[in-house]
Amino acid sequence: MTDRQGRTRRRTAAVYALLGLALAQVVVGATALAVAGVSPADIVRYDMVVDMAVAFSYSICGAVIALHRPRNPIGWLLIGYSLGHAFTGLSIGLGVEGLRLGWPPDVLHALTTVGRHTWIVASSWAFVFVFFLFPDGRLPDRRWRWVLALQLLSSPIDFAVWARDDWGLFQGTPAQPSYLPVPDGWLPLLRHLETGKALLVLTGVFAVMSLRYRRGGEQDRRRMLWLIAGMTPLALSVLLQLMGLPPIYTSCCTLALPVAIMIAVVRHELLDIRLVVSRSLLYGALTVGVIAAYIGLVTFVQSLLGPLPRLLGPALVTVSLAVAFEPARRLLQRMVDRALYGDRHDAVRAVSRIGERLAGTGVAAVPEAVGEALRLPYVCVESKSGGGNGSWGAPGGPVHTVPLDYDGRTVGALVVGLRPGEQQPAPADLAVLELLAVPLAAALHATDLTRQLQHSRERIVAAREEERRRIRRDLHDGLGPTLAGAAFQADAVRNLLAFDQERASGLLAELRAEIGGAVGEVRRLVDGLRPPDLDQLGLLGALRERAARLSWRPDGTELKVRIRAPESLPALPAAVEVAAYRIAVEALTNAARHARASQVELRIEIGEGLRLEVCDDGTPVNGDAGWRPGVGITSMQERAAELGGRCVADRGRVTATLPLGGRV
Repeated sequence: MTDRQGRTRRRTAAVYALLGLALAQVVVGATALAVAGVSPADIVRYDMVVDMAVAFSYSICGAVIALHRPRNPIGWLLIGYSLGHAFTGLSIGLGVEGLRLGWPPDVLHALTTVGRHTWIVASSWAFVFVFFLFPDGRLPDRRWRWVLALQLLSSPIDFAVWARDDWGLFQGTPAQPSYLPVPDGWLPLLRHLETGKALLVLTGVFAVMSLRYRRGGEQDRRRMLWLIAGMTPLALSVLLQLMGLPPIYTSCCTLALPVAIMIAVVRHELLDIRLVVSRSLLYGALTVGVIAAYIGLVTFVQSLLGPLPRLLGPALVTVSLAVAFEPARRLLQRMVDRALYGDRHDAVRAVSRIGERLAGTGVAAVPEAVGEALRLPYVCVESKSGGGNGSWGAPGGPVHTVPLDYDGRTVGALVVGLRPGEQQPAPADLAVLELLAVPLAAALHATDLTRQLQHSRERIVAAREEERRRIRRDLHDGLGPTLAGAAFQADAVRNLLAFDQERASGLLAELRAEIGGAVGEVRRLVDGLRPPDLDQLGLLGALRERAARLSWRPDGTELKVRIRAPESLPALPAAVEVAAYRIAVEALTNAARHARASQVELRIEIGEGLRLEVCDDGTPVNGDAGWRPGVGITSMQERAAELGGRCVADRGRVTATLPLGGRV
């Protein structure tokens, strides 16, 4: 067994041990209450059922998180919170049963005193820490550590105030707990401090949640929405308490929170939580708004109507609210949808915001902009050419692909991940994506052109450097030694002229041959830079000269080469002349060597550009099935592309189009 496996087993055993301890305390406490004959009304009245329900639900959810995310402290904090409530419930049950059985007063007093404070410790520390560490178990930044430190240091105020709110369960009995001593007259002040501290903690919790939602990615936002969904019953419990309902009903509203936290940490992609939160926020806000508006308007209208029938005021208010309900619902729906789904219901606004990012940082920023604008979990821009790909988020479910078409051809695709619970994009999402596809396709095409241009520049620079290297090598290895040898021979001739003229005459002949070789080397280098026939004969004359040399195939068969071109060509740029000559010569040579042709036709036309076409009646040596472009055809295509033209080669036909640009 490895150390890692051993740590995992020990951690798993600790989780199950703590879970068993919490559940055992719940069972023992409930059994003690049942044996002592405590009525259900007293169980509800003294909040015993809440402690046991909290211990049961929070311990199970915390154990699930600790088992699946052992490095995340949230699971362990929930277990700690459940243990505090579990011991409080256990102490109540054993205290009641101990009074009935006559346990020693010291034992009862110690049991209830500790039990009265364990839930406070769990609530003041573990429960509060969960909200600051949610969802990944880390604080947003180091500065928030001071908030947790202040919460720990101020916890004695919680002990002094909360412990005294025990509804007098053991009042006047040996089991009555002791509380943190407070000087006379200080308790009202401590209650005010406790209220202020609770408001500050609540403000800090909302600040952390807002900060994480704004800064976090799509997954973090979905987790935060799960937490909001679990906290909604807490807000409902506050309203119920204000309406006068017993705390038992309001406290049970907190039982949805651990389930929401467990789903958020372990399986946040279970379903689209946005739909749940949006509907809850919408109808919750409408309900509160309608009730508040009804009460306020009825009071106001009744004060204006005076002695008129009292039913007239409520009737007018009801009609007014009925008329205003649908516009208010639409307004709230748009506000909630914008907060949860981004700008998907405002396609122009969404595309405008994405366009700003596109104009600022290019295609690479589009995935993040689309994901943030539509609140999507995953966005990827794929280029068909293989360049310009970018993604945001992580694919974790179904995806939808929007093709990006430009000038009648597909240049890429926009791939978006669907929200949890969705099988296809919503119509509002499709409207934004389809509207975005047009400028995005143009941008992707421009990016591909830019990338191709950059690659072309790199190839040109590389070719230029290779050509310089070749010329340097030829000069150094060929012409250099030749000229050096000629210089040595000239020195030898000068030395021999005085006493051996015959030998000097022989050296002069050799020197003449060396210089002739040097001239030939220079001519070879010059011919490599630009074919001399182009300067001597022009493009058409040079091609006719080359065609005459190719009038016989290597196997001795006659090859008829026909050139169809205008009587004369206008002055062409030097680069176009060289490219046209090289492409035509390569195509004619391929037809003579590989096509087994008997006739070849070269056509040249001048329009907006120079169009060159070479056709033959032969077939490839390996047959049609074995034909494939070779190095020569690739070279022709590269020559045309360097000038912004195009060269297409097929069986028996080569067509090249070269732009003329500014003629010379």
